[in-house]
Amino acid sequence: MVMRGLEDCAVSRSPLVWLNVVCLDAPLVAICWQWIFAYSFHLSVPPGHRAALFLTAWLIYLADRFGDSLSLVAGQPNSARQQFCLRHQSIWLVSIICVAVFDLIVILQAVNYETALLGGVLGGFTIAYLAINQVRTEIWETIPLKEFIIGSLFAAGTLLGVTPNFFAERSIMIFAAILFASLCSLNCVSIAIWERDLDRIQCKHSIATRWAHANSLPRVLLFLLLAGSVVLALLNPGTWPVVLCLGASGLLLGALPFASVSRDERTALADVVLLTPFVLFVAEKVL
Repeated sequence: MVMRGLEDCAVSRSPLVWLNVVCLDAPLVAICWQWIFAYSFHLSVPPGHRAALFLTAWLIYLADRFGDSLSLVAGQPNSARQQFCLRHQSIWLVSIICVAVFDLIVILQAVNYETALLGGVLGGFTIAYLAINQVRTEIWETIPLKEFIIGSLFAAGTLLGVTPNFFAERSIMIFAAILFASLCSLNCVSIAIWERDLDRIQCKHSIATRWAHANSLPRVLLFLLLAGSVVLALLNPGTWPVVLCLGASGLLLGALPFASVSRDERTALADVVLLTPFVLFVAEKVL
């Protein structure tokens, strides 16, 4: 038991894992993709909207992780991120409160009414998902769509800051947004497959625990994502930055099962490979 604790501690300190452990990977992914969409479609996103997106995404993932830690049973195997939250629940709860306060201040001070209203509606759906996922997790055994719901909610929240011009100016963005939601869903489905055994031990449900043939689903999703990205590029060549990031992230996700890393590192990398817009951001500033 002592050796296992030392191993888990060592894993949680790995550079590949720590962003995932403290829930900072998802908000970073969100602002990166918000930027690449705004850059590709020549839209302006106020700094306040970026800050609100980062804080809101962080708050949601902190709250979901905290709720997940409350359901853990002593002695059961768990992931590095679950163990870290379980060991620091008091600090975690204080962090949730602090982030929530700062997020509310930013939203009230820097987010326009239209975006705040849409955010409230999306927030309602997100709270409903979190409640179902924590209280009635068995629903995902009957309706194995959890990973697609997460991907769609994440994509919608990420693009919320550009929605005032979203439908009015560029209908092609709807298609691009669907592809981004597909990429996010591919991320979630892949993680569910890698953590299938852990979920079964913890009596949790996912598309991987429900569907015996789930292993083939990432390949199907990746093919559809790449095909859709090609269509998007043909419809609007100016969207090449989004297309490039969609394709690169999708291919990297598809390659992760072949990487010689631990389960926790592979799960963390599944979010890291979605940071491809950051590479373009740096290249644009340097070149």
